[in-house]
Amino acid sequence: MQAPPDPGRGLFHIHRSTALSINIVSRASWGAKPWNDTPGYVSLGQRTEYFIHYDGGDPVTRTGIAVPQAIERTHRAQGWAGIGYNFVIDQGGTVFEGRGWTLQGAHCPGHNVSGLGVQIAIGGDQAPSEAALRSARALYEEACRRTGRTLAKKGHKDGFATECPGPRLYAWVQAGMPVSGSGHDSGDSTPFPGRSAFVLGKTHPAVTVLGQRLVAHGFGHFYKEGPGPRFTEVDRSATAAFQRAQGWSGSDADGYPGPTTWSRLMAPAGR
Repeated sequence: MQAPPDPGRGLFHIHRSTALSINIVSRASWGAKPWNDTPGYVSLGQRTEYFIHYDGGDPVTRTGIAVPQAIERTHRAQGWAGIGYNFVIDQGGTVFEGRGWTLQGAHCPGHNVSGLGVQIAIGGDQAPSEAALRSARALYEEACRRTGRTLAKKGHKDGFATECPGPRLYAWVQAGMPVSGSGHDSGDSTPFPGRSAFVLGKTHPAVTVLGQRLVAHGFGHFYKEGPGPRFTEVDRSATAAFQRAQGWSGSDADGYPGPTTWSRLMAPAGR
C-alpha cells in the first residue's frame, strides 16, 4: 500500500519534544535508493511498542551516512524492499530515517506493525555512546508524542529469539532507557531491603533493582547480561565502582550496598 506524501521531506525532519529535541536525516539526504516495493502504510494509532536493536556480533566502525547505506545494501541483498528499520542511530547520535513513522518495518516478526524498530549502530560488546543513547531516548519521546501514548520499551529479544540488542543495550532498555542528566530518570522509591539481601550467590528481588539503578547511573558496562535477582561478583564490582565514584574508599567501597549506597542509587541519575 502506498504511503501518503510526507510534506516535511527535505534535508532534515526537525521535531521538538518537551524534554529533548531530535533531528532526523531524511532518506533523500543520506542517499537511500527507491524502494523495491514500497512497504505498507501503518497509522500512528497502530504503534504500541518501541524496539531497540543492534548490528550483530561485530563492532561497528562506520559513522555518518555510511551507516544506513551499509544496512540498506545488506537488506536489499536479502530481497527486502530496502532498509528494514524505522530509524538508525550512529555513535555520533545522528538519527537517520529508514522506514520512518508510517511505513511497516522489517525488524521483528510479529511486531513490524505495532513496533517501531530503532537500530543503534553498535555490535558485539561495543559500548553505546551517550550521544547515541540520548538520541534514542529523544526519538522515543517523540514517538510517544506522535502516537499519543506511552510506548512499551523493548529489546529485539523481547519479541523474537535472538541475542539482539546485545547485553549492554538490553540492560539499558530493562532499566527504562535512562539518559544521564536528561531528567528522564525519576529514580526509584524501593526501600533498602537490608544487607542480608546482598549475599554472593543468593537471590533476592532487590538485586534486580540494584542492577537497574547501577545501569541508570552509568555503570551498565559491567553487565554482559541484563541485571538479575542473583547477587554476583558483577553486581559487587559495579556497586564498588559506584561507591568509589562517590569519593568513598576502603570498607565504604567494598561493593556491598548499605543504606547510604542504596539511597544514592535510588536518587534520579544525573543529579
